[in-house]
Amino acid sequence: MSKGLLEFILNLRRWAGGDKWDVEEPTAIGEGYAWTYNGRFYSILYTRAGMYRGNHLHPVDQHTILLEGKGSYIMKRGLGEVIQPLEVGKVLTIKAGIPHIFLPEEDCLTLEWWDGMFEAKEHDFPKYMKEIKPRIDEFNRRLEELKNQRSRR
Repeated sequence: MSKGLLEFILNLRRWAGGDKWDVEEPTAIGEGYAWTYNGRFYSILYTRAGMYRGNHLHPVDQHTILLEGKGSYIMKRGLGEVIQPLEVGKVLTIKAGIPHIFLPEEDCLTLEWWDGMFEAKEHDFPKYMKEIKPRIDEFNRRLEELKNQRSRR
């Protein structure tokens, strides 16, 4: 991800309302900003490579545009799965009721919106989460170490 684009996105809090956009500390998965406009929910999400977004389904359609990076959505179809790579600048629509998970191969920046407010019902993709969970635990362990080091200063 280009440094300039990431800095612009992360500076949303400055030009869009200060603290209400602030992220207090990094998360293993990534960071994001969200807002509502005309009855729809929008978000800009930075997602780290090797992590995930989703692992759920929605009662309304979801639309995603990849701004930068590389990743794919995995969607349940009957008893199987469909892999849908995202393409920079193209909209992918996930229909209401379709279980999905986003798996970034590179750090990704996405713009997403829903045909209504954000509601999600969990739907597990254990094959993928089994690999991802230890990465999240390691990130959180390291973050806790850093916080402890800072508090000792």
